[in-house]
Amino acid sequence: MYRINRLQRNVLITADEVMFHAPIDGNVSERNIIQNIILAEERFVSSAISSTFYHDFVNKKNKVVTESNQEDLLNKINDSNKGYGIERIEKTDIPVGTIINAIEFVENNDYVELWNMYLWKYIAECVDFLCTIPNWIRHTNQGQMLNSPKVIGYGTESGSADVKEIKFKLDSMLLDRINPFKERMHEWICRRIEKFPLYTNECACFDIKDKPIKSHKSDIILGVYT
Repeated sequence: MYRINRLQRNVLITADEVMFHAPIDGNVSERNIIQNIILAEERFVSSAISSTFYHDFVNKKNKVVTESNQEDLLNKINDSNKGYGIERIEKTDIPVGTIINAIEFVENNDYVELWNMYLWKYIAECVDFLCTIPNWIRHTNQGQMLNSPKVIGYGTESGSADVKEIKFKLDSMLLDRINPFKERMHEWICRRIEKFPLYTNECACFDIKDKPIKSHKSDIILGVYT
């Protein structure tokens, strides 16, 4: 999936990749997603796969457009867009200096396998987690406004979740989705640790004799949005 990286810094995931793997509506604003990618990767992903490994993966998955590769990258993006029913772009859409993000740039098959098995889904869930509050309450010229204002009147219902519902969603996402999946990813990497020499997170909790990995309590404070 060749996509323009509009963040002007190397990141692992693009908005389209988030929308593919996160439990969100297909009409969610791309801008709302993009604004949470850097935070999600810095808060969750860098520590989950260790900083050195993260930066190595990031650098492999991004490529800067130059005069020599511009035409080739344009064709690759348009071929990818065609497969997803997305309109073609022109050379003027990717001027020299633009960053292109694609798992196809990564030549290490072990990295690609990790991406497809765990990392893609994990990052998408983390981005969705951080999108929750900004998508619920927007910063506007009028102040902090509910994205779907509450409606008062006979026979009407609010289209916006309340604080308790949002807190429940955030806690559930961390405890039931993100953290368990992170542990499975850690176990999967540790079983293949010789293939990931830049992964420096502790694997001592892992018994090589097919015993399950020990669970860890979340290091993220819950209930901070109430």
